[in-house]
Amino acid sequence: MSTTTRARLTAYGLALQATCLTAMPLHAQQANFAAPEAPRSTRDYGDDLLPKDEKSRNEVLKTAAFDATIYGMSAYLQYEQMYRQVFDRTSPNFTGFNRFAHERTLAGPDYATFKVPNSDTLYSTAWIDLSKGPVEITIPPTTLKYFTLNIFDIFGNPTNLSNRTIGFKGGRFLLVAPDWHGSPPPGATVYRAATVQLWILMRAFAQTGKEVAYARHFQDSVTITPVATPSAQTSAEVAPPPPAPGAAGFLRVLDYILRTDGCQPGEDALVSRFRPLGVLGDRPADPPTLDAPSRAAIASGYDSAVAVIAASKSQLGVSNGTGWMKVNKGEYGFNYLRRSVTNTAGLGANVREENASYTTFADADGKPLDGATANYTLRLQTPPPVNAFWSVTLYDAKSFALHANSINRYLVSDRTAGLKVAADGSITIQIQHAPSKSGNWLPAPAGPFFIVLRAYSPKPAMLDGGWLPPAIQASTAP
Repeated sequence: MSTTTRARLTAYGLALQATCLTAMPLHAQQANFAAPEAPRSTRDYGDDLLPKDEKSRNEVLKTAAFDATIYGMSAYLQYEQMYRQVFDRTSPNFTGFNRFAHERTLAGPDYATFKVPNSDTLYSTAWIDLSKGPVEITIPPTTLKYFTLNIFDIFGNPTNLSNRTIGFKGGRFLLVAPDWHGSPPPGATVYRAATVQLWILMRAFAQTGKEVAYARHFQDSVTITPVATPSAQTSAEVAPPPPAPGAAGFLRVLDYILRTDGCQPGEDALVSRFRPLGVLGDRPADPPTLDAPSRAAIASGYDSAVAVIAASKSQLGVSNGTGWMKVNKGEYGFNYLRRSVTNTAGLGANVREENASYTTFADADGKPLDGATANYTLRLQTPPPVNAFWSVTLYDAKSFALHANSINRYLVSDRTAGLKVAADGSITIQIQHAPSKSGNWLPAPAGPFFIVLRAYSPKPAMLDGGWLPPAIQASTAP
């Protein structure tokens, strides 16, 4: 092992001991025991807490890299988007921190901000920096059918300022860092964030031209105002690294995120295990300075984790027995694999109370949906029970993008022009590649696709499982 690598890895033992000391139960600290000594310097520990045998040491590095990737992939993916919007001045949607980038049209096949977008709402995105002090968000009163400022911490955990949580009267909200202490301005409600850097994904309902115009007005009326009084927390003295593929690029970003935003309560012991990788060391992570065997072991652990995330996409939800998966979103706890899988499939996953969704790649017989081999129907005997609206949206299974088609229809919803509702209240949606003049036609590609059913502001009947989407039936050959 090289001298450089040896120096980088010796911090591991200190991190573990420091974690154990801080985790000592309070009752033990107050009992008749001598106070624990402060952690000693790394010189007193050496690198003997990592195996000297190269094979064994590489196993430790591989395991640490695997765990770090499962833990941090969702944060890395969000960071990619943050970097483009707030650090890369050559990016077409560059705004810097604390400013919105507004999408003025509904998402279509060329939407590139993140995967699997809806086409029900106008999107706005902003990245918030609380390191220099609080930021005030003002939301105007509105008659929109639905809106939310979906606020994500850097790790992808969501909360909402929406018509569900604050009503339609709007308000003023002071976003503050986790350790902020102070008094909010009169009339402002404190929102204590989990991390210093936040992503706001704003959605404003629109379908018709008139609704789009009103949603644009709402976008412009929501304001972000940094407050002058500084916070006790300051920005990390680490330059934001550009995202790059592979283990080295990932670890540089993870190191930056943990230095800037910290980790969540209960994660100290886990995060301390990443120190052999150069994360949270005495200087910013720089994996290429490690020796070749160590780099190879770390790359192997990273690649294995990426493969596990990819292979686990089919477990994003719970099957209802008819080909649909109820997507478990937004509530991750310490289930880092679910968090990484969800955000790899598509950023911006909200909690079910805002948007209950179901996904299917298969028909009633379990065969993959494919517009080249069959036509399909989805018969909703009872429309999804919602307080806002519902939609059935089709995506290309290869690109995860909305399917480009001749009539620019990417979904069928309760707002679709020309939608036919049967006398018994049921709605039958035609899903096929061949053109149709029906308002119930959802154009499909001549190839694999999948369907997402979204229910905004779902009623209890949907949340408690009383309403479930029926199987998609293969009707005829194309």
